[in-house]
Amino acid sequence: MTGPADGPIRPSSTEDTAATPGWVESSVDAAFTDLPVQGEGVQTLRTAYLECLASGGSGDLDIAHDRCRVALLKGLTESEGLDAGAARALELRLEALEAEISARI
Repeated sequence: MTGPADGPIRPSSTEDTAATPGWVESSVDAAFTDLPVQGEGVQTLRTAYLECLASGGSGDLDIAHDRCRVALLKGLTESEGLDAGAARALELRLEALEAEISARI
């Protein structure tokens, strides 16, 4: 780990950190392309969703995916003003992606 003496510790490039496979990130990017809302807040929520998927948790993967998706959709609707129809369309795309992740594990 590296970091300043009085600052947060950051993983060095040789340490393992949770990450999703590249195909997952590109699939999430594709799902976000058609959203009627964009901007820094949306990108922050996208990143948090990917990090949540990467962390997975030690329990049931489907429950972990549900938790990640629910948090993302809540953030997009409450903070970014995503309407119910667009949120439902995104939810369906993400559910399909999450099912593919589960199938590949």
